[in-house]
Amino acid sequence: MADVRRWHIINRLIRHLGYSNYLEIGVRDPRDNFRRVIAPHKDGVDPDPLGPCRFQMTSDSFFENIQPGRNFVYDVVLIDGLHLEEQVIRDIENSLKWLAPGGTIVLHDCNPLTEAAQVEEYRHNTLWNGTVWKAWAKLRATRTDLFMLTIDADHGVGVIQRGRQDVFGIGSNQVLDFDFLDRNRSELLNLVSPVEFCKGLDKLPAARAAGRARRARRAVVNRVSHRILGLPRLLRLRRHPPPDEDGG
Repeated sequence: MADVRRWHIINRLIRHLGYSNYLEIGVRDPRDNFRRVIAPHKDGVDPDPLGPCRFQMTSDSFFENIQPGRNFVYDVVLIDGLHLEEQVIRDIENSLKWLAPGGTIVLHDCNPLTEAAQVEEYRHNTLWNGTVWKAWAKLRATRTDLFMLTIDADHGVGVIQRGRQDVFGIGSNQVLDFDFLDRNRSELLNLVSPVEFCKGLDKLPAARAAGRARRARRAVVNRVSHRILGLPRLLRLRRHPPPDEDGG
């Protein structure tokens, strides 16, 4: 699976899990990713987009203005906005509030390969992953209620779902620098290859939840079907009760 990009991962999740509603935080140029995502409903958020974008505002403003009861939840959210630790954590926490049951958050730029790419300051015309990985690290160290893995492609494509995980131990005095990331990259990011990710789709918490929901729906349909199919016989029995066993 050469040259796997974030939209490949998102589209695979949409197809496999039957997602409908997609939100992209940090659209910038819609040609880069937004237009490549195939979903029945798509919303984009960006304060200064280079093309059409439904919500031209910061992600903080977007989430502040969502009205409970007037908006639907999203099945999959891509976070690719301001690549700074504090903002990424806010975007993840806000997205979780509006994530559908069995939904997925996709986080871009989790796996910077050079020290220069993971600095806080953006440098024009240079590769900049920012400090996204530090936000990821803090959630990996504290959130037992989340399932997290990173696909080793396209600068690190993080996948977050409601579930559970064994947290990655980080000491209170540990400095989150590039040396720490480099020494703990595989386990901290929970790195998997694109092939491993695709093979393990049915083991994701969202896939298991979807499977349980499908089985529950089938059970309801079966019960209703049995009742409907048994109704004509019941009506016949009421009109023409069977003779007594003694022939009376």
